[in-house]
Amino acid sequence: MPSIEQKYSQWRADYVRSWGELVYIDYNKKGEVEQKNAITCSEAIGYGMLISVLMHNQQDFDGLVRWFLHFKNKNGLLAWQQIDDKHNRTYSNAPDGGSNSATDGDVDVATALFYAARLWGRSPCGRYDYRQIAVPLCKAILEHEINPYTFMPTLGDWVKIPKPQMGAMGYTGGAQYGEESEYKDVTRPSDFILSGFLTFYNEDVERCEEWRKVLDSIIITIQHQLTLNHTGLIADFLKQSANGYYEPSAKKILESDNDKDYNWNSCRVPWRLSVYYLLTRDERIRPALMAQSNFFGSLSEIHAGYHLNGHKISDRSYSDLSYTAPASVVMWTMQHPALSRVQNEMDNLEGDRSYFGDSIQMLCLLQARNPRGF
Repeated sequence: MPSIEQKYSQWRADYVRSWGELVYIDYNKKGEVEQKNAITCSEAIGYGMLISVLMHNQQDFDGLVRWFLHFKNKNGLLAWQQIDDKHNRTYSNAPDGGSNSATDGDVDVATALFYAARLWGRSPCGRYDYRQIAVPLCKAILEHEINPYTFMPTLGDWVKIPKPQMGAMGYTGGAQYGEESEYKDVTRPSDFILSGFLTFYNEDVERCEEWRKVLDSIIITIQHQLTLNHTGLIADFLKQSANGYYEPSAKKILESDNDKDYNWNSCRVPWRLSVYYLLTRDERIRPALMAQSNFFGSLSEIHAGYHLNGHKISDRSYSDLSYTAPASVVMWTMQHPALSRVQNEMDNLEGDRSYFGDSIQMLCLLQARNPRGF
């Protein structure tokens, strides 16, 4: 099995690209993204910044910082998708919403900046003070990507949260007037980046109480998912129900009919929760992690997608690193006896290279080795 350093060298050769002084992560090498001329997205920039700081590569990190600063939107968040604008011979935000933000990318960018502040303080010659970039980004995340009433992550700054209505019997739901969004009650568990929000709680002193509420709200939601099914699997999207809890919808919410399943978004959840547990040993999420670990450990092979009851999605008779690497991390965290089998399965997928799977595997390996980040 290649070492982490060898894997990083291959990942960097495959995906790290330059545009003048700016650096970005090529997430569309194979032309599989719907926007065919897309080159990167905020998720990829966040992954790249985390990987670079964890590998102590300050040169790449600063190039990615420059990308973030160049493509910040009007709310101070990273525009979610950039394209190769061949007509104007430049790179620009994608049309039709490319300037909007996506929450997970911003959380990873801010987290990586705080890690860099701890590790290096400033860039060479003092060009960038990483903390001074991270703190305003935290403020923007809280103001534009966190529901101020439930303290749950929203899908991005394009989701508008109306003020709640207060009737004689107290809270009665969202306002019936003004600007509303059909996604105001939706959250995406791939944004449940507890280790990032913990970093904000520790580093963003002015807003630490709000970040504590975000942590608590997400953990309550995770606990509730375990009452709905025994596998510990969490759906790609959750919607707030009449009982106040976030639950899977029976129909498409945003992307596909599999929004209610453990699919290409939530495949990352076991990794994200495991990193937080390695940092805190927070007993509140241990049952969910144990359930996930036991579920993956019971399988002869980990397939790319499951219904929450543990049955694989019918057309998913294949494996992918995006699923196997997070499963391996949660089993390693919970010390499951079948870990070596899953690790062997992950090794057998090495030849199937893709930005998504390779980047997730890289981060799983690096954050298991160093969950503190610096």
